[in-house]
Amino acid sequence: MRTTSSLCFSHTTALRLHGMAAAMNLKPGFDDRRLHACVDSADKLRRLRDVQIHLWRSPTTSSFLDDRLGCVSAADAVCQMASYTDLPSLVVAMDWLTCRNRSMRVMTHTELAERIESLGRFPGARLCRKALSYSREDTDSPQESLLRLAAEQYGLPRFMVNHVVDDLEQGKRYTVDMALPDHGIIVEYDGRYHYTMDRWETDLDKRNRLTALGMACFVATKTTLANEHNLNAFLTMIAKEIGRRRSH
Repeated sequence: MRTTSSLCFSHTTALRLHGMAAAMNLKPGFDDRRLHACVDSADKLRRLRDVQIHLWRSPTTSSFLDDRLGCVSAADAVCQMASYTDLPSLVVAMDWLTCRNRSMRVMTHTELAERIESLGRFPGARLCRKALSYSREDTDSPQESLLRLAAEQYGLPRFMVNHVVDDLEQGKRYTVDMALPDHGIIVEYDGRYHYTMDRWETDLDKRNRLTALGMACFVATKTTLANEHNLNAFLTMIAKEIGRRRSH
């Protein structure tokens, strides 16, 4: 209402419009309380109260809310945030773009890789491509993404997400959050939705069966991710179990 110029929402504003709920770790100087928009040339930069307008020269894919308001694509908004956030936040955002929930999923991992490549050089491009190498398709939650990233940065092997284990004796199939099948390691994250009696009993039965099948099951919670000490202690247990199994 305060400008005659067209605005194309971008960065965190665009991500919210596209439905991303996970918060990003933001660098000093990026004010998330303001609306963010982008323009493709310096002569279009404007000063508007409560609005930060960014110069973004790479080609954008945009949709328009009306004649004067647009919004960049979710993938472009993630790339725009690469110079304002950190690696874990970008991995979580990319996992969200390619998540398992088909009603929320924006694109495949291949399509995301192609989109990043098509943008060429842009601020934060190197970090963006590094995050892509850690991102996984078909994930379920930001907490699982952070746990997986921390495990791989700690030095553990690359995890498979939503791995399926066949229980031939019971005639069942179990889907686990993360797995190292070659080492017989299962890692799951228990969020708040697990804290019902039915869910708790179902998970116990599943993990008992996985143990009976020779798997080592490790369960992380919010407390595991609460601080670096807890996280390293958890990852150390997994690393020791891998070493024990290798020695046998």
